[in-house]
Amino acid sequence: MSQPTAEATPSQIRAVLRQGRGVLLFEAIVCLLGGFGAIIYPVSASEGLELFLGVVAIMLAILGFIRCVVGGAEHLGSTAAFAVLIGAIGVMLLVWPFEGLKAITLLLAAGVMIRGISDVSGFPARSMTAPGLQVISGIAGIVVAVLLILWYPSDALWAPGLLFGIQLIFFGMMLLSLWSAVRGPEANPPATEVRA
Repeated sequence: MSQPTAEATPSQIRAVLRQGRGVLLFEAIVCLLGGFGAIIYPVSASEGLELFLGVVAIMLAILGFIRCVVGGAEHLGSTAAFAVLIGAIGVMLLVWPFEGLKAITLLLAAGVMIRGISDVSGFPARSMTAPGLQVISGIAGIVVAVLLILWYPSDALWAPGLLFGIQLIFFGMMLLSLWSAVRGPEANPPATEVRA
């Protein structure tokens, strides 16, 4: 089935969501468990975010250098420059963790603000299925972003983990609501062709 367009009806959106309802449930559970874990251990969650991003940045740098050596780089100079830059960022995140957490706090604020504005504005189209929870999730994201900025930089050790956990819980609740709305059988199953 094709993806819903801007003119898609609620039943078409439900049909598309119904196709991936198992993944929707799994994503909701992961968000809820991750959110509760981050709230219980906010400093560990903040350090985990910082460590994860540092390791990913170094891995991207290594892969960039490998592409430069074995070929496949569309532009050797820009690929090498990107690899050096992303590798330096990864090393800085791992060597200076508190400074890395301060940067992550600002990035997290920007990310949840963008997500919050997107949810409040009703985009993407899943708002037709669970508009109330999507708006609540969006408002929570905007509040989280504002708090991160207001408390910066003293909040860098605990706030990314705690507030990201809260946002994950709201997002997981919205996904669970979507899953619940589409888990039943289709209201109008397609008619089967009868042959004589």
